Amino acid sequence: MASEKGRVEIPMVMYEQHQEPYRQEPSAPEYCSQEGGYEYPPPPPYSCHETTTVEQPVYLVSQPPIIVAGIFSSRPTSTICPSCRQHITTQVTYRLGRLSYLLCTSLCMVGCCFGCCFVPFFVKIFKDADHYCPCCHFHIYRYKRL
Repeated sequence: MASEKGRVEIPMVMYEQHQEPYRQEPSAPEYCSQEGGYEYPPPPPYSCHETTTVEQPVYLVSQPPIIVAGIFSSRPTSTICPSCRQHITTQVTYRLGRLSYLLCTSLCMVGCCFGCCFVPFFVKIFKDADHYCPCCHFHIYRYKRL
């Protein structure tokens, strides 16, 4: 038995590739037939010659930035808008700020819990002021009370 070594043969199957002629798929769906369907414009003409383009220099004219200088308070102020660069008088809108919340909290702690503590939320002198340009509505400055 030891002298008889059996040979193990592994069957090898060769698969032949079937060469079929190349079938061209239609470029458009069947409902877009070439007879009555869509017509495509011809492609633009091509040339073998190199085209040269002359680049023109681009000059950028930048204006110096405008620094908003002025004394801003809770009232409209005359200044120059940094966005549209016009001489304007600012439009002021009021919004709640730290002072409003601090006064409301302190009034509530003192004992004004029956609605009196909400007075700072409705009075303009306790609110912050935002300054906007009336022409382009650009936010220029925020005056904070606290």
